[in-house]
Order: sequence, then C-alpha cells, then structure tokens
Amino acid sequence: MKYNWSIIGHEKQLKNIEHDIESGNLSHAYLLAGPNSIGKYTVAKKMAGILQCENNFCHECPTCIQVNKGSHIDTFEIVDDKESIKIDQVRSLIEKLNMTRQSQYKVVMIQTLERMTMEAFNSFLKILEEPPVKTIFILTTNDVNALPPTIVSRVRTIKFNIVSAAYLEDKLRALYPNCDDETIKQVSIFSLGKTGKAIHLIEDSSALAEYVKIYHDVQNFLDHKNITDRFSYVEELSADISKVEKFFNILKHILRSKLLEEKGNNKKYANALSKIDEAGILLKKNVNNRLVLENLMLVL
Repeated sequence: MKYNWSIIGHEKQLKNIEHDIESGNLSHAYLLAGPNSIGKYTVAKKMAGILQCENNFCHECPTCIQVNKGSHIDTFEIVDDKESIKIDQVRSLIEKLNMTRQSQYKVVMIQTLERMTMEAFNSFLKILEEPPVKTIFILTTNDVNALPPTIVSRVRTIKFNIVSAAYLEDKLRALYPNCDDETIKQVSIFSLGKTGKAIHLIEDSSALAEYVKIYHDVQNFLDHKNITDRFSYVEELSADISKVEKFFNILKHILRSKLLEEKGNNKKYANALSKIDEAGILLKKNVNNRLVLENLMLVL
C-alpha cells in the first residue's frame, strides 16, 4: 500500500480506500460499518490525515499532527461520548462547513452515526445530499440496520470484519516484539478478533488485567454450581454495566471453545449461548440488569 496506515488487518478495505483516492474516484461520503472496537474510527482518522496532508501522509507535518490531535481547522469530529447526537450539533457542523475552506478538503468524521436523533438525521441528510465543494464525510456505524435508508443510500459503504486469533497473534508479535508470549495470547483471545480492542488491551495493562480477572471469574463459576456464589457475583456485575459486556464476551468465548472441543454435539452449551444472546437483547432494552443476569445464572 502507498500510505503508512499503521493498522492491523483490514488490508482489502484500506486498498479500496487508497484506490479511490489515487484514481480520483472519491465519494463525498463513506460509511465504515462493522462491529464495535474493530478499528473503524482509527481508519477514519488515518483517512482524514491522508486527505489533508500534502506530503503523502507523512505523520510529521503540522497538518498530520493537527488532524491526529483533533485540532485541524478544516477537519471536524463528533466522537462517541455515549450520548445521542442532537440537532444542535448538526446545525453547528453545517455552519462550519459553509465557511471558507483553507485546506485541500473539509473532512467530517462522525463516530457511531446511529446515535443521531431522527431530528438530527433529517438535518444531516440535507448537507449530505448537497455538500459544499471538496467536502468528505467519513462516518462509522456498529449497525447499518439502525440507520435510516435515506442516509445509507447516499454513502459508499465499506464493511469491516473481525479477524482470527491466529492472525492477531502474528500481527501483534510483529508490532510488539518485546511483548511476552502469554500477553500476546491473552490479548488475541480477549479482543475477540477486534483489532482496535487488541491494540487497546496490549497498550493498557490495567484493562487487560480486568479481562484476565473476569476470565478467571467465569471459569470459577462454570466449574462450581453454587447458585449463592453466582448470585453474589451477579450483584457485583450489575453495579457496573461496562463489565457486563466483557463478562458476556468472555463467557461466550469459553462456551464456544467447549462446544468446538465436543464438535458441536453438546446441546447444553448451544442452549447456553442462545440464552446469553437473549440476555444481551433484554439488557439493550433496559430490562433490570440484575434480574436478567440472575435468570441467566439459573440456566447456565
């Protein structure tokens, strides 16, 4: 590839983006779609740097540094703060886009686009349909189906996927040659094929330690059927919703591994995986966390 992306995986997607840039076939809007923590927004930031840098994305010039820090005058970001994106934010963005351009492009990055309210979507659609000259939108989503069809029909969608644990191990060893083998293996397992999460875990030892603890917790209560201990653990989990997703991911990984060991012949594990998915859906609907988790413990 021409540019130094410094990204694990997604070679096909990056080559497609490079081809669009080099061939002059840039779309005015890209939608990077795929699971969370897979590195989509990192790709968006790098793409913005490529578009704005006049020296082949050198990583060193003031433009590259400003884009990376989020301070570039013609590069705008709405990052995921777990809150909805409201119409006032979109109106403010439109005002900035209508100002005189001082760079090669005006680049807009919006992370987790599905956070927009419907009112904000309607306002955003107008600028997406008729953007100012040399304006490029780079949008990310964890769920294309959560977006209005009118938005999806006006963007060029690039799909991102998880990678294998073996692939991650090879790439992480090359990128982090001084990292010990056990850490590399743990990160490859706990990141669940998500390259962005893998980088986060390998660079944040406290985050990795939390995953290791949850992994051992899950192993312990799967091996010990004491329902009192399980409910006690549920009480701890339900107090911190951020731990629940990690718990579910690790629990599913362990059960899938056990199912593979038995070549898919254990209905108990298959049923448990189904129940975990059902519990995840209920939690997204804001059903009582503790009640959902207690019911799950009863069927595991």
